[in-house]
Amino acid sequence: MERKVRIMEAARGLFADKGLNGTSSNEIAREAGVSIGTFYSYFPNKRALFLQILEGHLKTFVTDIYNLKTDVSISLKDNIREHIRKAFGVFDLHPSFHREALVLKFTDPDVKRLFDEVEQEQLLIMSELIRPYCTKRDPGDLREVAKVMHSAVENIAHAVKFLDSPLDGEKLAGELTEMFYHYMNSL
Repeated sequence: MERKVRIMEAARGLFADKGLNGTSSNEIAREAGVSIGTFYSYFPNKRALFLQILEGHLKTFVTDIYNLKTDVSISLKDNIREHIRKAFGVFDLHPSFHREALVLKFTDPDVKRLFDEVEQEQLLIMSELIRPYCTKRDPGDLREVAKVMHSAVENIAHAVKFLDSPLDGEKLAGELTEMFYHYMNSL
């Protein structure tokens, strides 16, 4: 198991630096300090390894961001701000790898599928998180509300974390908080 973890960590770094297509299985094995035979005993190819790393990476988004509780004793604004803070923070985990995966999302159907699966899980969780605060809205519409919110957070986080936005990230998070707070109060 230790060898598999070393292979995955070495590969994540190489994929982040050189991309999936610019990295060879031999480089990954060499970087991990294992033979190419050991590499192939764990993974059929570098693409399968990339997908396994990506799946774990994306699951981190669910576990790290969406462990917030629906607690009506916590103010809506505080719940929203904490969600945004955690969302921005999780983008700090392996940002170069995530950037490479985002590029592949638009060209590789398996990468897109992984992103889509995790997004559907996130929307379901978000729908449940916002349900107690959306008393005027049909509960069946909350996935659409969650999608709007998810897309806004993701877009701003990408701008701040990956695209070097000249705007202040904290101020953007504050504006998102205000926007969602007023939006959800209208629901």
